[in-house]
Amino acid sequence: MLRPRLRRLVGAAILAATLVLPASGIAAAATPATGTTPLPEIKLACALVVPNPLAPIYPNRAVVCRWEPPTGVDIRAFRLWKAVDGGDRHLLAVIPSGGPHRFADFRIRTGHAYHYFVAGIGTDGTRVAKSAVVTVRVGRPAELLGFNCVVLIDNARHGVLCRWSDALRPAAARYVLWRSVDGGAREAVYRVGEDGRRSFFDTDVKPGQVIRYAVVAVNTSGRVVGLGGPDRVVIPVWPVAAR
Repeated sequence: MLRPRLRRLVGAAILAATLVLPASGIAAAATPATGTTPLPEIKLACALVVPNPLAPIYPNRAVVCRWEPPTGVDIRAFRLWKAVDGGDRHLLAVIPSGGPHRFADFRIRTGHAYHYFVAGIGTDGTRVAKSAVVTVRVGRPAELLGFNCVVLIDNARHGVLCRWSDALRPAAARYVLWRSVDGGAREAVYRVGEDGRRSFFDTDVKPGQVIRYAVVAVNTSGRVVGLGGPDRVVIPVWPVAAR
């Protein structure tokens, strides 16, 4: 006789508990477990950038991160996160979706590994896209090379002679001499192995030009390990005897 009544009481208790359950709890219970539906991928690339003496966009060493958002996803902003040597991550920057999809991190030190991660935030404040974690390890700063360029007139020849010191880093494999004429794009005018001649006589010059020269020592993979310059040279009007 008591069993039907007991069943009714238990059913009422369950119904009452459901009615007083907070709305947030219901929503959480209805939300699929994290990771069941992969988020669209943001393509993230980060790299250590050394100062470019001919185009000093970044005056000091920096880790520059660039990313490409996925198509068809409504993103309001990007959050760039950073962790050092596997420690806790912290928010590095918040970039509006219409802003440049890049960020330069100057707060780096030699001998550390930096891990970066970017997330796309939707209009409702939730994460709608994410990137993989990208790691950048920071080594020693580039060695400073002695460097000097001067205008020379030698009989019928005229031009600019550039000389530089020998790189002390064992990793140095070759030298590349760059120049920029009148603020234009930089161009490589001379390449030589580490044991080659550390000077170059540039005759492809004209009176009135303002030329900036710089030399870099790179390892076998192309990473800059030594840096000299820039040196600014103004080409004068040549004397008649040198024409």
